[in-house]
Amino acid sequence: MHDDAFSILPKEVSQLHAWLSDWYDHAFAAGYIHPPFTLDEVTADRLEGYFTAGLTPAEGAILFFGAVH
Repeated sequence: MHDDAFSILPKEVSQLHAWLSDWYDHAFAAGYIHPPFTLDEVTADRLEGYFTAGLTPAEGAILFFGAVH
């Protein structure tokens, strides 16, 4: 079913929404997160920065959950 609320969003917001959805799918498949996962404002801002920087959702998940060396 088509959601009209998303069809009126600016293109960048729609692309960010799709990126976050793909990020979630990758993070779940990799075992980084388990439902229910709550996306707080700080995390959302950080992920939006990864999106703006041009990272793929997989790269964003690896960077977000990866070990710091």
